[in-house]
Amino acid sequence: MTSSKLNDVQEILSNLVAEQQLLDQYLQSIPVRNWNTKTSYKNWDVTAHVSYLAALEDLADNALKKKGSDFNKYRGPKGLEKFEKEAILKGNDMRPQDVIEWWRISRASVIETLAKSSPGKKLTWWKNEIDCRTFALTKLAETWAHSLDVYDAMKKDYEDTVRVEHVALFGWLNAEQASKVNKTKYQDLRIELIGPEYKAWQFGDEESENSIKGNASDWCRVVTGRVPKGHKLTLSTEGDFAKKFIKFNHVKI
Repeated sequence: MTSSKLNDVQEILSNLVAEQQLLDQYLQSIPVRNWNTKTSYKNWDVTAHVSYLAALEDLADNALKKKGSDFNKYRGPKGLEKFEKEAILKGNDMRPQDVIEWWRISRASVIETLAKSSPGKKLTWWKNEIDCRTFALTKLAETWAHSLDVYDAMKKDYEDTVRVEHVALFGWLNAEQASKVNKTKYQDLRIELIGPEYKAWQFGDEESENSIKGNASDWCRVVTGRVPKGHKLTLSTEGDFAKKFIKFNHVKI
């Protein structure tokens, strides 16, 4: 990791808030009649996406303040599926503006708690123990990925900003977990990217036998499972693990 600001949780939170506000503003421009438009993510509509984000914030609030006691309701292999169904069902009984308000209130509570927390404080998130800094990156990547889904459903282009630096870092930090989920043996990975405004970002050991280089936006779409059908990636790889890593398209978040 080469950028010192990535060690600053306040910097990450500022970018998280900006990403959330960008989606919030766009959602307000979508006519109510279009909130049932299906997206490419699990065939969810716009209401489902925002409901899911709001429910995730409620779950995050519980994880931060009550040691994740709510996860007891979602044990077992179908726990996430149950959570998703409950979130979507709750949102379906609301007007679009009320769903947005639910998301606003819930995310504000999480931001406030994270801002007061030590970056190294650990919390449990879906059976994984992570620190608050990494959790903030996860929240940003999550918001960014679902924003892509919403924009795509509305046939609008989403223009990446330098905030994808944090999504890129999330992807690198989550590489070992993604490999485990995709049943691939993890190996050290070097990432070298060019982002918006010609920013250059690097993560990982320069001496690694496995490396991925290229466009940051492509890398971010790979690690969040958001590569559009038919899209030709502009990423180059060195090493067998790097090649496999690109192919298995990771875990949708």
